Amino acid sequence: MKGPKSALALLLAGLWAGCAPHYVNLTPASAPRSVTQDYPFEVEWQTRRTGANNAEVRAYVVIDQQFYPLQRVPQTENRFEGRVPIAADRHTILYRYRFDYLYPSLPGKVASSDWSPEYRLTLPPQ
Repeated sequence: MKGPKSALALLLAGLWAGCAPHYVNLTPASAPRSVTQDYPFEVEWQTRRTGANNAEVRAYVVIDQQFYPLQRVPQTENRFEGRVPIAADRHTILYRYRFDYLYPSLPGKVASSDWSPEYRLTLPPQ
């Protein structure tokens, strides 16, 4: 009995991992100070959830529980970018990406969200 249960557990874990989203943070870990005090953020998001990656996806960079919308990068797939104002007195910024989307299900579409791991942007002191 141990063999079939282990095989089932591995199969379920593999299926779950196959649906897990994949993030590529394209924002550098450090950046020089900006005169305008706004900084670029860019991410690539991939999911295997059928029907989830479409024009209805809304992407955000989240800093201190504040959501800043990202726009799709033209002529690319699954890439989003935006600029975010950062106060001059900040040196370390912790942030995450969030993706809101709908995917087909019975009886209709279901809303869901994915959160990236936490990332860090370091800015030099002024």
